[in-house]
Amino acid sequence: MADPAHEAAAARLLAPNPFAGDDGSRPAAFAAAKAVEPPQRTPAVVAALRDGRVLVPVRAHARPATLAEAESCDQSTTMTVEVPDGRSAMPVFTSIGALTAWDPAARPLPVRGPQAAHAATELADGLLLVDPGDEPVLVPRPAVVALARGEEWVPPWADPTLGQVVARALAGIDELVGARVEPGRTTEVRVVLAVRPGLAAERLADAMRRATAALGDDAVIRVRVDSLELYPTSLV
Repeated sequence: MADPAHEAAAARLLAPNPFAGDDGSRPAAFAAAKAVEPPQRTPAVVAALRDGRVLVPVRAHARPATLAEAESCDQSTTMTVEVPDGRSAMPVFTSIGALTAWDPAARPLPVRGPQAAHAATELADGLLLVDPGDEPVLVPRPAVVALARGEEWVPPWADPTLGQVVARALAGIDELVGARVEPGRTTEVRVVLAVRPGLAAERLADAMRRATAALGDDAVIRVRVDSLELYPTSLV
């Protein structure tokens, strides 16, 4: 039996669209956003997604004969990809060239970024992967949710209030004397922790376990941060 939520989300993607004259080339806003250096590249891509057109790859079991049939084909299915941490993301492309290089059999459906974001919250794990195979940008879950809701998104590492939230969550862990939030290297956020000098390895490991639990249990951090890593150091 088909999943009603999946069918509803797919139907939204297959709704008539205003892109009849689109030649499939990469919009200038996305070209500019992808040229930005990390870590600012992801916020730039998110900003371009607010009003920009992306192409969602859809695999049709039965190939439609006309465009009208294509737009109403209920046998079409959206595609997802697995990201390194095991979650699923919905791939979207900024150009037809990038899409066909990734999967020549996929049919492109042009949609606005917020429409794709809304579908990703239902068809995947709330992640968008922009241009997989072509300098991909993984849009984190909080940004996808904000796009779907029409809300502004501030990267957590650029939000000064998040440092205060982290400090409150870690209060009481005496082995830690400070914390700093910065962009992660393999995660969205890295929390640099200043530890008391001279700690035994066992005590440091225990402090890291308690810090991980404290941050994972914080409701604000769960909403604002998609993924984080801890980096203990004697310097902050």
